[in-house]
This record gives sequence, C-alpha cells and structure tokens, in this order.
Amino acid sequence: MQETPKTLINKQETLISEIFIEGKSQPTLLIRILREPLLHFLVLGALLFGLYFWVGSPSIASTSAKQIEVSTPVIESLQATWKLQWGRKPTPQQLQKLVDNYVHDEVLYQEALALGLDDKDIIIRRRLIQKMQFLVEDVAGIKEPSDEELQSYLETHIDRYTIPGRFSFNQVYFSQELHGDDTETDAKNLLTQLQTDTVRTQPRGDRSMLPTTYTLASAKTLNNTFGGTLAREMAEVTEKGWQGPFHSAYGSHLVNVTQIEPGHPATLAEVRKNVRLDYLRDRKQKQDELFYQKLRDRYTVSINEDALNQAVQEDDA
Repeated sequence: MQETPKTLINKQETLISEIFIEGKSQPTLLIRILREPLLHFLVLGALLFGLYFWVGSPSIASTSAKQIEVSTPVIESLQATWKLQWGRKPTPQQLQKLVDNYVHDEVLYQEALALGLDDKDIIIRRRLIQKMQFLVEDVAGIKEPSDEELQSYLETHIDRYTIPGRFSFNQVYFSQELHGDDTETDAKNLLTQLQTDTVRTQPRGDRSMLPTTYTLASAKTLNNTFGGTLAREMAEVTEKGWQGPFHSAYGSHLVNVTQIEPGHPATLAEVRKNVRLDYLRDRKQKQDELFYQKLRDRYTVSINEDALNQAVQEDDA
C-alpha cells in the first residue's frame, strides 16, 4: 500500500525520536538517517515550496478567482473558423469541444502571462510587431488609385519605366576557351573583313549552344542569355550592320543587326500593372512611416551614445 505524505512524515519523526528523544544516539543509526532518501525528499520539497512562495507567484499565491468569459463573439468566431475550414457549421458536440479547447488554451495563456513568460521573448516580440503592422494595414487601407494618379506617378518616375530597345540580329561567337588571349583580336579581324565586304561566304564562328539568330530580342532576353555586359553594350547600338565585338561570360560576339526597335518612354497602357504595384507599395511605405512617427512622438528615447560609439568602433576594427 502506497504511503501517504502524513505517513512518511510520521515515519521520519519516529526515526528522529530514536536518536534525540529516546537517547539512541548511535553513530550507525545517525548515518542511516542522513542517508535516508525520504529525508532528502522532504527537505528539498520544503525548500522549493518555501522559495516559490517567497518569490511570490501571482498565479498561486493570489486567492482571487480569475475569470474566463466565453462570450457570444468568441463562440461565433469559433463557429466561423470551423466553417471556413470544413465548409459547414460544427455539430453541438464539436462546438462543445471547441469551447473546451478554447478554455484550455486560455487557462494556459493567462497563467503564462502571470508567470511573465512573454517577457523578453524574441519570438513573441516579433509576432506582436507583425500583428501591429497588420493592424495598421487593416485600419488604414489604401484605396485603389485612379488613372490620373497612376499617370501622374508614371510621369514622376518616367526613367524607371523606359522601354529599352529591341534588336534582330545574327551573331558569330568566339570562344575564350579556344582562342585564349587572341579572342578579341580574332573577332576584330573578322569584323574588319565583314565591314569591308571581303567575306564572300557566311561567316562561321565557334560552335556553341547559343542560337545564331534573334528576332526583336529585348534587353531582358539578352541579359538572361548572354549576361549583363552584352546587354548593356547592345543597348548603345543605333545602326544596322556588323558590329562588335560584344562580350559575354562565354567569350566575344560579332552581331549583324538587321532590325532596331528603339527604346522609348513607356505609356501607362504598356506598364500599367507595374506602375500600380509600385504606386501602392510607395503609398504603403509612406503611410506606415507616418503612422510610426505619430506613435514615436509618444515616447522619449534615451540612447547610450558611449556604448553605441564603442560598438561602432569595435565593428570598424
């Protein structure tokens, strides 16, 4: 039969009385008492119990009852969440289970707050900041911009939406791996022959996986195919005919430009989608900054400049 705490205490008192009351002070008995696990358990338990109340836990030391209210909005929210997930309302049994789970979680949540488990928790801090940002977005929603607002935004940032030129051309490739230091020289020699029309046959370069013909290739296509260097060099082309050498990660290229579609400032019809997204993003940033400044004005911020400067110096070092 399992001993109760009272029985264990009585047992311990009996052992102690054998020494101090009845005069049985034999060393062997004292050693046996000190080695008794029960004594260790009782002393440790008493210390922990006393320490907990000395610190003053608000969740246990307080005798005031705490309240958890399962209100109508809470029940409606539980039903709505269930319906959103399962496409139907919960049965009475399921609703009761939802309520029980809510109370269970709320009890643990309130106790966690009472113990200060949220204090200085970086995860909880980030989550609260995120929820505050979501709250700002919900309260101060950005209305859909009009065509006039988008057109004004486009004109203000016209350089951002310039449509780059497109080119149709044939290309001759010179492999850096095959020609080595002579890659540029070999390309220029062939270019001179092509421009003076001394090449009577179709010029051939080195074999590669790259296509030899491109039709109205955009700057994006050139960048994705050859890399940014060739795309930037081709952007300066204004005349048809053989030109180059242009450079890529693969080597050097001569191009015979057959068609040029010049770049031009974009119209709203051409870039409406991008203008709208950029407009809304900029408005949101300005709105968030304005809201933050209003909140920031409520606080007095004190920064330890000495510690900050020391940290900066350590980073520089």
